[in-house]
Amino acid sequence: MNIKHILWDWNGTLINDTSLCVKILNNFLTIRSKSSISVNFYRNNFYFPVSGFYKSIGLPHEGKEFNLLSKMFISNYKDLWKQCSLQPHAEKVLRKINDLNLKQSILSAGHQNDVASFVSELGLNKYFYSVNGTNNIQAQGKVGTALKLTSKLNLQPQEILLVGDTLHDSQVGDYIGCPTLLFSKGHNSPSTLATSKRKIIDDLMQLMDFVQH
Repeated sequence: MNIKHILWDWNGTLINDTSLCVKILNNFLTIRSKSSISVNFYRNNFYFPVSGFYKSIGLPHEGKEFNLLSKMFISNYKDLWKQCSLQPHAEKVLRKINDLNLKQSILSAGHQNDVASFVSELGLNKYFYSVNGTNNIQAQGKVGTALKLTSKLNLQPQEILLVGDTLHDSQVGDYIGCPTLLFSKGHNSPSTLATSKRKIIDDLMQLMDFVQH
């Protein structure tokens, strides 16, 4: 691969927040007298659009109730996200890629302002050419954000590498037409990711095998 720019997903790929997301969802389920879910269940079944996954576990998935739940999720997440750590070797890999003079950007389904704030608070801005999120709190529009970003990079699709942790990231890679690596320790399980037929890595350090010439 002659990679010149790496697009990083944020949630689950660089930051280890799967357990926190399940904790917040279980609070919503408990309030509604619904059965809680395990991290394993979540990782095997989570998918985009988020509204569809909410429906599958018995949570509001449309209209005002879904919008309110989305606001509550983001509010709870903002209160608790500092409990999360970066994924193992995340900053080491960012630094190594930076040392290779390759550009890196964040591509997230999270709200632009929120993702930019998280990245800044962790002191990671120095590694990124740009931080790109969506304009909503329902985790919608990642494909559009990706296409808008890649149109500005002036690169061929094969010169871009997308690194994510869900089947949705694989789909985004399809829209861009770029190589995609899926990280197995995030929001989707290895068995779920395997259905994409993409390359799967279990340690972010394995990314270096794909960018070093």
